[in-house]
Amino acid sequence: MERSVLDRSLEEVAVESDVQQAIPLRSAPSYRPTRWALVNRVLDIVDDVTHGKAGLCQRFFTFAFIGGVAALVNIAVFAAIMYGIKFPASEEWLQNAIASVLAAEISIMANFIPNDYFTFRGLDGHSRSWSARCLRFHITSIGGSVLTYLIETGFHFLGHVPALAAQAVALILVLFYNFSFHHLFTYRHVKPVATKA
Repeated sequence: MERSVLDRSLEEVAVESDVQQAIPLRSAPSYRPTRWALVNRVLDIVDDVTHGKAGLCQRFFTFAFIGGVAALVNIAVFAAIMYGIKFPASEEWLQNAIASVLAAEISIMANFIPNDYFTFRGLDGHSRSWSARCLRFHITSIGGSVLTYLIETGFHFLGHVPALAAQAVALILVLFYNFSFHHLFTYRHVKPVATKA
């Protein structure tokens, strides 16, 4: 009788070890873990559902949040110049251009500094110098600013949408362009320098 209890215990241990071997070990997450357990659990689920794309989702969410704050800066500067400074009615196009350029530059810096630190610091392209990253960020963002300006003026002058609403719609549309091109250009993988033998 004593032996059958021991045999049963050994069988249970063997079954438990088989079960443990059948459970695959979890690989490293694709995202940068946060200090909040709930957020990490959600990112684990996103990682499982998207097959390892939680890092990209995390970067997009952070980029969109910071971009939202920078968009508010953009709209505030745009509104201050567009509605706070009186130009002659015949020069509305000039006022619109000045407001757009100043709002774009101030919001680019409001976007670059936190995105460089929080959103993209884990990517290979972050190894470039700060000035190189800032220049590349500006190049991409200027393309986005030109698109924003074209969309805003199109909605405003052709669609007769109020300038501020047209600016807000344009910023939302250009968000996806900016995120994609920062991945493809600003922070893309840095190629190692080939050494001569």
